[in-house]
Amino acid sequence: MNILKRCRLKKQQKELMRKYEILERLQTEHSNNEYCYRYIQRKMDALDEESEHIRGILEGRWDK
Repeated sequence: MNILKRCRLKKQQKELMRKYEILERLQTEHSNNEYCYRYIQRKMDALDEESEHIRGILEGRWDK
């Protein structure tokens, strides 16, 4: 993997984690609303999964 692709993936991963932190705060603020809480949790899980996939690519576990 070339340096440019690695840098782009790291930047993408950082952006995903920034979005995750925002959703975490929203989830805390709206913890009394069960539907909102679950919706945000699904979004957080998706971001976490995507970030984990990028980490796997960077570590050489996956090609794409």
